Amino acid sequence: MTDTPDEHADRQLQFLDELIRETPAIVADVAKISDGIWAIHGVIPVDGDVMLAEFDSYDEARSVLDQLSSGAHGNTDS
Repeated sequence: MTDTPDEHADRQLQFLDELIRETPAIVADVAKISDGIWAIHGVIPVDGDVMLAEFDSYDEARSVLDQLSSGAHGNTDS
């Protein structure tokens, strides 16, 4: 069974949130990998430039990154 775009974005958001908690030095942006493939790109201390999460559209990637930045993803752990 394939995920809906919202389910995919939610899983990616959860993964990125966990990654940021473990590695607070992440700096992220959205990068075009190829036609129809966009990624949240980041820099982490151990690996340098990395693709953190992959999406089918710029809008989906930007939305997840914006939610992560604003804390609007419902995370109540602090």
